[in-house]
Amino acid sequence: MMKPRAVAILIAALSFAVPALAGGSAAELYTLNCWGCHKPRAEGIPGTVPRLADSMADFLRVPGGREYLVEVPGVAASALSDAEVAQVLNWLLFTFNKAELPADFKPYTADEIARDRPHQLIRITETRDALVKQLKAKGVIVPDDQLAGEALATPLVQHQKGPQETRTDD
Repeated sequence: MMKPRAVAILIAALSFAVPALAGGSAAELYTLNCWGCHKPRAEGIPGTVPRLADSMADFLRVPGGREYLVEVPGVAASALSDAEVAQVLNWLLFTFNKAELPADFKPYTADEIARDRPHQLIRITETRDALVKQLKAKGVIVPDDQLAGEALATPLVQHQKGPQETRTDD
């Protein structure tokens, strides 16, 4: 049987540990809440879970695209707070999409997430396809299979890379 002093010490220790487990850095929040489907490098799962790396920022180039990133079910229905969602989205954009970010990009805020999050998408593929059509109309090279909702894990935009810019995935 535990002594009252030991119980008090245990309760005090747990009161400090629980808040630390609830929050965390954006990378930790991504790992705990998104990594299972979108994978460690935001590469997604071919044919089932969209790639976030090298494609997410492209949606910021068309009307409705910024909101789309907040309204997709995995974001809108997540257990993360609005501030945590903003933190994770900004981390994803700066970590895996920095080269594709528009020059006038403004980081997401908790207030913006709170405003857009309740509008959870029901027709995800149709919404995505409409946004991709807008990108194509702006001259962005988009693989045709993106319009059919196929191969969602391929990059949304094919970025031209020079010989010195070859990417290697370790």
